[in-house]
Amino acid sequence: MIEKGQSYRLVIEDMSAEGLGIGRIEGMAVFLDGAVVGDVVKAELTKLKKNYAFGRLTEILEPSPDRVEPFCGYGSACGGCSLQALSYEGQLRLKEKLVRDKLVRIGGIENPTIREIIGMEHPLRYRNKAQFLVGENERGGKGGKPGKPGASAASSVGFYRSKSHQIVDCEECLIQSEPAEKIAAALREYMKSDHVSAYDEKTGKGLIRRLIVKTAFGTGEVMAILVINGKGLPNGEKLAYMMDDAVNELAPNPETGLEYSLESVVLNINKKKTSEAMGEECVTLAGKPTILEKAGTLQFEISPLSFYQVNPVQMVKLYDKALEYAGLTGKETVLDLYCGVGTIGLYCASQAQKVIGIESVKSAVLDANRNAVINGIVNAEFICGKAEEELPKLLAQGVQADVAILDPPRAGCDPALLDAVAQANPKRIVYVSCDPATLARDVKILGEMGYEFKEAQPVDMFPMTGHVECVAGIQRIDL
Repeated sequence: MIEKGQSYRLVIEDMSAEGLGIGRIEGMAVFLDGAVVGDVVKAELTKLKKNYAFGRLTEILEPSPDRVEPFCGYGSACGGCSLQALSYEGQLRLKEKLVRDKLVRIGGIENPTIREIIGMEHPLRYRNKAQFLVGENERGGKGGKPGKPGASAASSVGFYRSKSHQIVDCEECLIQSEPAEKIAAALREYMKSDHVSAYDEKTGKGLIRRLIVKTAFGTGEVMAILVINGKGLPNGEKLAYMMDDAVNELAPNPETGLEYSLESVVLNINKKKTSEAMGEECVTLAGKPTILEKAGTLQFEISPLSFYQVNPVQMVKLYDKALEYAGLTGKETVLDLYCGVGTIGLYCASQAQKVIGIESVKSAVLDANRNAVINGIVNAEFICGKAEEELPKLLAQGVQADVAILDPPRAGCDPALLDAVAQANPKRIVYVSCDPATLARDVKILGEMGYEFKEAQPVDMFPMTGHVECVAGIQRIDL
């Protein structure tokens, strides 16, 4: 009989997207923090449910061949890089398996064709957007060690502790860009020297809530966004100079040879007592309101509120595969649904007759249409509204779609949208997914609407984490 509090020997056979090792006792799944695929461990059961359990790792009896020393000293505290104790090759195998398992179990596909996952040659310093939390915490050292008893609170600029809203002050994060680290260091120094308060989410008091740094890998331009609980920033010009000096100290990007340049410092006003990361109002404190990014032959303006893929190196590989699955000949009308700032649609425009993007976020649609103008693309238009509402209007106007590109958020597609896509009756659907589970669910729904899954290409956009991006080719059954 399986009992809580007892110790068991476990072979770790799998891992969850959150980085928990998964073993089994008499067929029951046991989830363990700190265990990786291939480990043989001893664990004490801490929580027992009807069909699964959680345990505490007490001893590694036989380490996995894929177990490696974590590269980050904050790994035991910060909740970010859940897979860093697993070799990169092991991470890629795990993610490819995750896509396959979800398509089989949820999508009901018996033997899905999954291409070998596309990994990164250099899987560090890949993020072009850093989102630092700012709070009044006792400053801890690497490894999550707490500050000395009775120590005064200091402003922490970092990331949430695992399973907590306590902020771990991270002076170095090796998946972020170097400008992001330098700008965060400048903010810490400014808050200390000028006695500027950090936001307290419990009381709703304090000024600085977040620091968001966007780095354009294709141009070297950098934007710093300060999310504040107020109308302005004391000595804001001083902080802008400090940030600029910090970025100017950096050597050129070793991958591209481009020099970094702080081109934009923006205040984002968010006075709501809410978990939403940003407010709607942006005020340019210094420099330009946008920065310029390049991807392939295209240029994109990045604004404070606009969405852009976090990993620009892998983004190009992802979009190339999406373009391949679209099968364009220059005669097609392409629907780009959940189009964001239009990156995928514009990427396809040179090989299509017409691209029509639909997006519910107004600022993103403005960015998309501006990006079309910047690149001299005249065969793409972007409409603001919910795709499930706007698409039937287009069909009533006589628009005939040949290809539909779906790039939904983690929650997947709205069922009404899938129904509208089926009514549009495109020959091919290209589904870009950031969650294999919702991809599999939507593939199954589309299968009931006359479409069949052909193949999927996983792309590792988020090394060291459990997240995996995937693009799937789906075709109308009667073709």
